[in-house]
Amino acid sequence: MAQTFGFSGDELKLLLVAVRQMRRTFAQARKSDPDLEAYAALYDDLFEKLRDMAGPLPEKVEDVIE
Repeated sequence: MAQTFGFSGDELKLLLVAVRQMRRTFAQARKSDPDLEAYAALYDDLFEKLRDMAGPLPEKVEDVIE
């Protein structure tokens, strides 16, 4: 699926890590500022879509992106 959009497997993994970092950035703020919830939810959805595109990931990579 990633190749359909022009991403290599490594590029997709890098995107997953970047989105995961943004999710962590919003984790604390979204607890105290409900206005951020919708924006943070976009990152949650994007993370899941990228994960689906990546397909099965090796356990070592799985640990890094969780």
